[in-house]
Amino acid sequence: MNIAVISRNPELYANRRLHAAARERGASVTVIDPLASHEADFLEAFDAVLPRFGPVWQRQGGHLLARMQALGVVCLNSAESMSLARNKPAAMAVYRQRGLPFPESISPQAPLDAKALMRLPFGFPMLIKQDASAGGWGVHRVDDLASAMALMTALELQGEAYTLQAFIAEAAGRDVRAFVCNGRVVAAMQRIAPPGEFRANMHLGARAEVLILHEDETALVLAATTCLGLAVAGVDLLRTAAGPLLLEVNAAPGFEALEAATGCDIAGEMLDLLISRTNGQNVTVNNQNIR
Repeated sequence: MNIAVISRNPELYANRRLHAAARERGASVTVIDPLASHEADFLEAFDAVLPRFGPVWQRQGGHLLARMQALGVVCLNSAESMSLARNKPAAMAVYRQRGLPFPESISPQAPLDAKALMRLPFGFPMLIKQDASAGGWGVHRVDDLASAMALMTALELQGEAYTLQAFIAEAAGRDVRAFVCNGRVVAAMQRIAPPGEFRANMHLGARAEVLILHEDETALVLAATTCLGLAVAGVDLLRTAAGPLLLEVNAAPGFEALEAATGCDIAGEMLDLLISRTNGQNVTVNNQNIR
């Protein structure tokens, strides 16, 4: 079985793990760059594809994934579901429609002036999240009006889309990452930020602890994944006294820290599902029977 992984860097941990897990299953993995030119004959030679490109390459990666889908190559997360998950305003609209709890947020369609900013339903401190943020990069805490206006002006000059979000101090630099595959949570961890840091990202020095989700957390994780049409996702939550809040659904999550913290074979879980779908076995994804 010949599997393509759409990614810019073959040496990333996830790609190396997928290579190893594929060999164990008698399959082969080829990393293909979404920025390179690929002939249809080359793409058609693959049996299946795993999209692993970052948000900054969504346009190019999404186009390549859509081409491979059109050529009949089997994939886990479709081009449509990847695009929806990466479109922050559209994803939040879906969460609202489904009644899923998440921090109060707004994605401005036009620049906000100081008066509009002060009329938001949440105050300072607040978060400004660039739409292409990943690994903690592009997530900013602003503590006053002047800081917020300066950052928004800079992002608008750069053509960067962003979301304003309530800062949940109650979380105290902790969040939850759950990995969903085939409609079930296969592993979860709590990430704890280092002193002085509000972002609980492993790239920023957070530490991870294995975690068993509460029933309401599991329900929220699966509902968020399902409503975006994703078969594989990393879902980030905050724990609050009022219940869990949905932070983000990542359609191509890293899993180095999760494998280390939990001992779960995340790469193998993804490949087993992909191989079963490619072989035409009946499997359930997000409670839907597929082939």
